[in-house]
Amino acid sequence: MRLADGSLRTMSDACRQSPDWAATRVWDLPPVDPEDGEDFETYLRRIGFDDVRLSYVQRGFAGAAGEAMRNLDAGVAVEALRDHSTGRNDWRILDGYNRLHESWASGLDIRLNTVVERIEWDAEGVRVFAADGQPFEADRAVITLPLGVLRSNRVTFSPELPAEKREAIDRLRVAPVIKLVYRFAAPVLPEGVMALYSALNPCMWWSPSVGQPTGEYVLTAFVTADRARELLALSEAGALERGVETLRAELGRPDLKPVEARMVNWVDDPYALGGYSVTPPGAREAHEALARPVSNRLFWAGEATAGPLWKATVHGAYASGCRAAAEILSALKENEEYKRSVIS
Repeated sequence: MRLADGSLRTMSDACRQSPDWAATRVWDLPPVDPEDGEDFETYLRRIGFDDVRLSYVQRGFAGAAGEAMRNLDAGVAVEALRDHSTGRNDWRILDGYNRLHESWASGLDIRLNTVVERIEWDAEGVRVFAADGQPFEADRAVITLPLGVLRSNRVTFSPELPAEKREAIDRLRVAPVIKLVYRFAAPVLPEGVMALYSALNPCMWWSPSVGQPTGEYVLTAFVTADRARELLALSEAGALERGVETLRAELGRPDLKPVEARMVNWVDDPYALGGYSVTPPGAREAHEALARPVSNRLFWAGEATAGPLWKATVHGAYASGCRAAAEILSALKENEEYKRSVIS
């Protein structure tokens, strides 16, 4: 990574040579709790973080959270930094996430390319209507629509969702997230290095080629928050060129040129409308409200329902699905017990 003084270092070297960078990696925070409704930037300034440290926080933790520090709930951020229930490292599935889906979907009737437009629900059950008019009926339904789609009202509910549910959807926010993906004819980063952090835009880079048995070399830039907004204001070609300019500057290679490049824009994807959920100041409880079943007919899953600590993660999305399934099984059991009591 490149430190505030402009020097390029590995992360271990950076931690040894820069106390400011190290502080945003070890997160040895003082025992000062955030105030209710306080944003993360205000909190960090209150405990002594200066502009240099804040710049590192935005490039690292806040960037991964998907938003500017001013738009993040400080209590949730600090709790996430102190929580290690899922370990301290990230892990890649080299064969791709589809390997998991293929296993889970085995033997199930999965309908792809079926766009849902309307969901009707009442005491009798649930009816889902696709864009082509095809209806689907069930006793209960699990709603896994992304938060961005829920906020857009592109899928209508009849009757309307309860006020508590609608308020939870409106209180949470969706992170602006894009990826810039480049294919090069040869490795770009030094041997043994798979990631790059930059003070420029984009600031977070990694190579998914590492560990893959391929002669191709791919580099991905992950861009969120204000940096994503800046690039989205450009054309796709302009955003991709900006990314190459950053690489040229960081690596000292003015002639660097990719073989192929593309932008993955979740913000404008009609089936996502953003990256993942963000907890703005004061909205911690909205995740739990979003996850709560409606009349034992509509059950809710997806990363935004996983709670403030596991939101925006794959393991959170998976866990939320398990939780929704358990809620349905519990509801079925209670219904059967009720029927038996009435008969007896």
